[in-house]
Amino acid sequence: MKIPRPVYIDRIGHVSALGLSTATAAEAVLTDKKAVSWRELPDARYPWFALPLAETDWTARARRAVELVGLELAAGGLPLFVGSSALATGAVEARARADGVVPACFDDIAAFQTEILAALGVKSMPWLFSTSCTSGFAVLETASLLIAHGEIDEALALGIEFGCDTTLAGFASLGLLARDENAEGLILGEAVAGLRLTAQPAAWRVASCRLGTDGYSATSPAPDGHVIAANLAAALDDAGLEAGDIDLIKPHRSRMFSTDEPEEAALDLLFGARRPPEITFKRRMGHTLGASGPAELTVLLALLDTCAGKALYGQPRYLLFNLVGFGGSAATVIIERCRAAEKRK
Repeated sequence: MKIPRPVYIDRIGHVSALGLSTATAAEAVLTDKKAVSWRELPDARYPWFALPLAETDWTARARRAVELVGLELAAGGLPLFVGSSALATGAVEARARADGVVPACFDDIAAFQTEILAALGVKSMPWLFSTSCTSGFAVLETASLLIAHGEIDEALALGIEFGCDTTLAGFASLGLLARDENAEGLILGEAVAGLRLTAQPAAWRVASCRLGTDGYSATSPAPDGHVIAANLAAALDDAGLEAGDIDLIKPHRSRMFSTDEPEEAALDLLFGARRPPEITFKRRMGHTLGASGPAELTVLLALLDTCAGKALYGQPRYLLFNLVGFGGSAATVIIERCRAAEKRK
């Protein structure tokens, strides 16, 4: 997606197993803190990255997490775009356990939307997106497109993923979950994270956002990575950049062979031997599925804003994010550091 009018990131908000704010999450990355817990299924237990919240009720936890992100974003009444792979499925499960019957899920989804709106102070209904692990970047693309074309001037782009036994059991049935924190396979986690997007100049700009589809299979991309590579190249073209312009990469890196190997091949095709430095987060905060785009983007931006982060990674100008999702979805986002905006701070 080419962006005709510049779209900037004005504020960021983040809660995950790393912490309940962008600052605490960045500090946890710097100190390599991890908070792995366990989640039980009838036949086994699996490592899990839970939100460190005092609330125990599912809806109360969800509302508190959204409230915390809303405070960092100064949410107000802006248009709201939400990406999630499961959204309110956990609320349906909680009611089923409490009442002994499976409720009408549409009632719970509608109720959860109301909770989100109340927590953020938003009056209009949100736009909802569910494209597996790329959901949060589908949100970013749509909100950026509307701002870029002058339809709106600001927006909230959120990724939301809470505990859900249905999702956990689904991945377990496919044999894709790690059995301990050091094993190969997915370790899932919870997160709420968001970006306040604006047409007004700020320190970071959304240079491009490109979503693609790989129809190789229902669960993994083509092994040679050619579709991922094409999506990466299209994002660079949209941004008017060459591969050599990228300073730092945040790859998908789920430690799952079926996605990691094709992504590695794609990065080799694009960068060859001159690959930029990389940073990954999924073994620090879990794979947060539909929230992973905003969650990993916000923690990196927070990290790069610290003195310690600058000492480790410098001040990269162009950041490339890549995600690979079930159902053949792929997403690449390029973020530019805006020097002029930094000087005005």
